[in-house]
Amino acid sequence: MFDNDPNRDRARSRGPDATREATEDARIALRCNRKELQLVDSFVSNGEFPTRSELMRAALHAFLRARSMPTTPTPVVDAEGFLEVPVRLRPEEYAAFETYSHHVANGRPVRDILAEIIRRGEMELKVQELVARARATVRDAVETRAQVGALQESGKDLERRGVVGR
Repeated sequence: MFDNDPNRDRARSRGPDATREATEDARIALRCNRKELQLVDSFVSNGEFPTRSELMRAALHAFLRARSMPTTPTPVVDAEGFLEVPVRLRPEEYAAFETYSHHVANGRPVRDILAEIIRRGEMELKVQELVARARATVRDAVETRAQVGALQESGKDLERRGVVGR
């Protein structure tokens, strides 16, 4: 409900139950000073958020997550000093690790095999490959943009000289 809602006074007179909406999504109004609005608008104009509302929703979600984190129970550390974390695998992926466990790793538990894989950095190697590939792609794009810019300038120069026309 907005502060300048013409029906606000009528809704208040009907009692507290009448003002509550029965919908999942309810609206709230925020009061911001000029400086706060300028900061909000700067995030929107920079393209970080499409609208003020999207920015405020993101800020609210971040605030709620930050406040609820201390109440979230921390995982229990076992006698060996390890945390148990859930890992989501497809059935065929788990079957492959289970087969590896049985035939190669002398029957060690799959969870220990997965932990060893992560610790040894085999997954990290793939991440590093992806990062290197992404950086190379960005470098190539920058070079391509520079070449396109040079071609555009060359084309404009040729047009100015009267060699080529559009």
